[in-house]
Amino acid sequence: MSSTTTAAGRGSGPPVLCVLDRAYRGAVEAQFFHALYGLLDLHGQFQRVDVALRGAAVTLAVEEDVYRPSVRLGTMTLDTLPDYRGSVRDLVAEDFTVFVDRDAVTALGFDPQRLVAGTVLLDPAELALRWPEYDQVWFV
Repeated sequence: MSSTTTAAGRGSGPPVLCVLDRAYRGAVEAQFFHALYGLLDLHGQFQRVDVALRGAAVTLAVEEDVYRPSVRLGTMTLDTLPDYRGSVRDLVAEDFTVFVDRDAVTALGFDPQRLVAGTVLLDPAELALRWPEYDQVWFV
């Protein structure tokens, strides 16, 4: 295991890298379960589960001051929507390594200093070089 990759979970399954490219899959439709939330349940089943956010999914790791996981639908406010940034913070707290694609962050105009604390900013080529460390790479 490299010094920049921590072991999430201690299961007997193979080390896994989960790659997310899509950031938004429908807030109302995904309010009870979304990919990041699901990954928290997997970490006990594998030796290591790391997450790579690429493309628009890097927005899930960008802290925002005004973000509120709610939406107004007519006269009703739905406030049970996923808090993706909170889920990234939860992954980091549970010892997942969360890689964030540097090129996507800058291409989308975000300041890399605004990323969720504990995430690892990497060039896309460096992330690709790490793939052989995993027995499986999943596109989530």
